[in-house]
Amino acid sequence: MSSSLPARGQYITSTDAVVEGQRWHATTANVSDLEDCAIAVDATYYLQLCLDTPPSREPLLSALGGLTGLDYHIRQDLEQWNAHKITPFFIFDGQTLHGQDEVAALRGKRPTRRRTKPGTSTRRVRRSKPLLHSGPIAVWNISLLRGSDGADPGPLGAFRVQTLYPMLQSILQENKLHFLVAPYNASAQIAYLDMIDSDQCAGVMGSQELLLYPINDGVIRSFDWENKKVKAIFKKSLIRSLNVNDTTFTDALLMTGTSFLSTYPPLQDTSRAKMAVLHFVYIAESGEVKVNDYEHLTNDNLQYMGLQLPAELYHYLNVGLIGGRVLSGITHLQIFITPTLDGTVSEEYKKLVTNQLVPIREQTLALLMPRLNRWISRQDVSLKVWYDDKLSQKLNHAGVQPNPIGRAATWDIKESSFKKSEVTDAKPGSISFEVLSLLFPDFAKETFPKEKRIKGINSADEITSLAIWRFLQLRGYVDNAHGLTGWGNALAVAIMSLKTWTSQSRPGGLEGYEAVLMAFELIRLGVLHAHTGYGEANGNSQNGADAEEGSSLLIGRCASLLKLRHEANGYTGPLSKPLLYFRSLSTTVREADRDLIEAIVASMFLHAQSKRDRDDYLSLKQRLPFLHSPDVALGIAVKTFLTEVSTSDTPEVRQARLSAFPANFVPNAINFAEDLEMSLAFFDAIGAGVETLSTELSADDKASWRAARDYRDARRV
Repeated sequence: MSSSLPARGQYITSTDAVVEGQRWHATTANVSDLEDCAIAVDATYYLQLCLDTPPSREPLLSALGGLTGLDYHIRQDLEQWNAHKITPFFIFDGQTLHGQDEVAALRGKRPTRRRTKPGTSTRRVRRSKPLLHSGPIAVWNISLLRGSDGADPGPLGAFRVQTLYPMLQSILQENKLHFLVAPYNASAQIAYLDMIDSDQCAGVMGSQELLLYPINDGVIRSFDWENKKVKAIFKKSLIRSLNVNDTTFTDALLMTGTSFLSTYPPLQDTSRAKMAVLHFVYIAESGEVKVNDYEHLTNDNLQYMGLQLPAELYHYLNVGLIGGRVLSGITHLQIFITPTLDGTVSEEYKKLVTNQLVPIREQTLALLMPRLNRWISRQDVSLKVWYDDKLSQKLNHAGVQPNPIGRAATWDIKESSFKKSEVTDAKPGSISFEVLSLLFPDFAKETFPKEKRIKGINSADEITSLAIWRFLQLRGYVDNAHGLTGWGNALAVAIMSLKTWTSQSRPGGLEGYEAVLMAFELIRLGVLHAHTGYGEANGNSQNGADAEEGSSLLIGRCASLLKLRHEANGYTGPLSKPLLYFRSLSTTVREADRDLIEAIVASMFLHAQSKRDRDDYLSLKQRLPFLHSPDVALGIAVKTFLTEVSTSDTPEVRQARLSAFPANFVPNAINFAEDLEMSLAFFDAIGAGVETLSTELSADDKASWRAARDYRDARRV
């Protein structure tokens, strides 16, 4: 080893310390120096920065399963960018790099080792606020959120910042700010823009991974709007301070760990990572997807880059129509199930992941794989899970019967025929319109193709409605005659029940009927039930306190599918690990359903059924269901309130309890009384649909829904 090189441990420690924030290596400048400039911003880094720093930091993010104020704080921050005449150009991650899922899983599993059993701690999270319950509504030990020494752990454990992409993209769209989704990682795309001195940006902002790439020099790390300062680090300065060459510096950064390489990795993994950095993939300003240093690309590039997909699919990823999850599975021939927030690996969860959701994933692949080249379409795709490194399950996408593409091809209706529907109080794309319209056989006949080749599905309403109808059939709510099945009729009854409540009590009280569809998806999979065993399907509660606990849990689980309206600040209130566990299950189902409906829409475009030259791709994405996963705040609040009410309370006492409840339990709720009413009406609607089922659901499960209804009626305010 050259005498100019520090010892291995020394230079790794030095690099990590320097890059991660030694003040004397960071340069501070005036924000005014960037006036009238555009800055390419790594969206993942930006969101992580928001989550890690006040005032947008939310300590209970992982324990709650969502956020209460980030949307507001991002909007406030973007106003500061605008006020200082700086334009952010956000770049989002696309597909994962080789090894990125495994690294995310490794980091996501770490917090689970510090978790406590439900009910073992009554420690308050915010000492200025009263009463965080133990017992049924257990406070999760604060060690969930901090290290053993009380220090913040840094990364947010199993919480994936990428789940916040839809929210940020919606905000950017509202503010008329352009953004880009990279083919793979945002750092590579930003590095390309910096390398060519693109007119699209005068500077770059992102994580230390940007230093791996051949950027010009500086990387902005943060803005201090109050003091009008910007902090940046410079690659050349870091290399000089360490007294190493560029290659050694890159090696040191890789050894300290990246988003796609674990700390102190095996030599083989390091070599792959170096090749992935050298031959990074980007979208050129011409719109073409290219590989850096393509002339020297090695023949084994499949090992570190994955498969090359058609440019059309990259385009749909780039414009935001589809996410990178399914494409990553095809590129790496591996669908990786990432860690849940609660970290529980129950038999119920394992069955859901490795058995019940497999048909959905196979349908998703079967819609896309045949449109790729013949070699790719014949490749096996495996299912990998975060909790078992040895498990690798083959997905039989080629053998799915009936063929999803053929079933999807039985649907074709134009916007002019929508007027023939007798459902006049719901808009196309609302799920309510699609489900209730099929109650009328004459309209159902209109949904079959009139010509052999399907084309001209061009309007947003046509694309959205047909995607929902095709989804409903693939999931068994609609039969081959385009009539409703038993599950479809139950779904329709629930929608009509909820529609009656929203029209009479709170018009527009729900954003849509997605939550109703989600509830029935969970019921069918055995996830939404009254079982009281935490992490296990132990059967229905039989009597006494257990029966009441099961009923309150069922109502709370239903409410968890809705959103508690909350002020734009951190959550203060009780927590519940059983409900967080339920959210892990429901989110797993939601993501599988989202992948399926994105594949349905992508298949429309791949088969030239829809016009490709359009500017509303992002709006189409936002109209499709299963995009957002609500937190469990409303479920916790509703369950807590019901346990506070006694069957012997007079109406006056119950009303007094309701009036006092928000201040004592959820002080930042905007209107808990209305949200409670909404959630109970939602539960009633689902229960009404369940009652119509015959052989589809067991008698015991139906009885548990009736018991929960009686439990609720006995505590009605």
